[in-house]
Amino acid sequence: MSPGKISERLESLSLQNRMFILLIVMLLPFISFFTYKAFDINERLETESQSENLKLAKTVAHDIDEFINSTGDVLIPITKNKYFRGQDYPAATAYLEELVPEYPFYHLFAFVDLDGNVKAVAMSSIMAKSEDAKNVQVNVKDTACYMRGVKSKGISIGDFMYSKYTGMPVVHVTYPVFDYSNKRIGFVAAAFDLTKIQNKIMQINTDKHIVISIVDDKGVYIARNRDPRRWVGKSIANTDRYKLILGKTEGMYKTQSSDNTLRIYSFSTTSNAPWFVRVGIDQKYILEQVRKELVNYGLLFAPFLLVAILGWLWIGRDVNKLHKKTEYLTLVDPLTGLWNCRKLDQDFCRELSFARRHKEQLSFAMIDIDHFKNYNDNYGHPVGDNALRTVSEVIRDAVRDTDLVYRYGGEEICVLLPRTDTAGAALVCERIRDDVEKTRFSGEEKQPSGKLTISIGYATYPHDSISKEGLIKSADTALYKAKNNGRNRVEAYETSGQETSGNDFYPFSQCI
Repeated sequence: MSPGKISERLESLSLQNRMFILLIVMLLPFISFFTYKAFDINERLETESQSENLKLAKTVAHDIDEFINSTGDVLIPITKNKYFRGQDYPAATAYLEELVPEYPFYHLFAFVDLDGNVKAVAMSSIMAKSEDAKNVQVNVKDTACYMRGVKSKGISIGDFMYSKYTGMPVVHVTYPVFDYSNKRIGFVAAAFDLTKIQNKIMQINTDKHIVISIVDDKGVYIARNRDPRRWVGKSIANTDRYKLILGKTEGMYKTQSSDNTLRIYSFSTTSNAPWFVRVGIDQKYILEQVRKELVNYGLLFAPFLLVAILGWLWIGRDVNKLHKKTEYLTLVDPLTGLWNCRKLDQDFCRELSFARRHKEQLSFAMIDIDHFKNYNDNYGHPVGDNALRTVSEVIRDAVRDTDLVYRYGGEEICVLLPRTDTAGAALVCERIRDDVEKTRFSGEEKQPSGKLTISIGYATYPHDSISKEGLIKSADTALYKAKNNGRNRVEAYETSGQETSGNDFYPFSQCI
């Protein structure tokens, strides 16, 4: 778009109906104020919610640690029992059967040898569906609890799994067993009843917009207070929301949850198990609270704020108009009405960055009026200035709507041709040259060629150069070639076979 058209548009905008301006002035400050307050309130509520949720996550994590600690207190005496140390498995089984009813938090207790064979097991009466269940020969060598239990020197925690005896979701807590010669012979395992943790977090008094979940270090849901049947046992290991918490002991973040609800989360870790406790609040709930507070602000402050800003804007509209006009004038050459070098710098950097990102081509042309000094010497600078203005108008009319024309200095003019390859640039440049040649200028018959003509040189990104300065220099070189070859012609820059495509993706750092 030409500078003249932009000037007309700016002028037409400043002369719109006063009533329309008044309406805009009344509405925009109101919207701006409440937009700011909305962000401010939202940020405050999010911070408060994250802080409260972090406290809740730490509380739940502490309760889980207490459960696991109490499990260790149960297992350690068992490992010291003579039946286990002496490998008397029938007696060990009987001992466990007497023990199970005292600890309803566990599905079963078992002794596992170093080969992963369950040698003694006792299940709660609720979990054991038949007397034969405990007599089933089970090997747990393929489980995480075995792999960790046979190596651990103390309490170890297995991964989430479904019990091979009961089919219920469990996590095993183990403790090593040594014989009387202090040789490791296996470990005792307690199948921690995850439904107890599930019931625990479901009993926490929270609103429906709060979600509490426990996830292990493999990304598997251990428990969830909302819709647990759907989520417990499922993995989120490959999701970004899980990766956000890896390697951290606590933190806060916002993400799309498993049920496609945007939530703000706080999380903490348990000390005795590789688990994360997350507490999330629905973003939708926070937005509802923001709306309620905005209503109160509107009732109290909006009228006063509206009147104050209305008066300020009404007085300041002329200042704003003058500022825009001054800013516009700093980018325009006063003699030709073309854009100036300052605008060229801005546009060149923008278009070259666009071309680099989108792998587009960009051409740049340098134009010089042939024998212009001779024309000025014959008729004087006022006539020369008129000729320069006429050439500028012809060039501006000859280029496409997307092309940008600038006065580079003296009688030199340049054209920026976005998304234009070498062939396209040649067509535009030839049209410019031809239109100038056909234009009649006062006293041009005294020019060496009998006409006032122009010479053009152009270069193309990335074939000829990958930088702003390089393209200008290349186009200038092509312009001198046109001058040396007789003037009144168009010449392209020749790279002499140099490869430049390999530089297409160098960082664009030449613009200043």
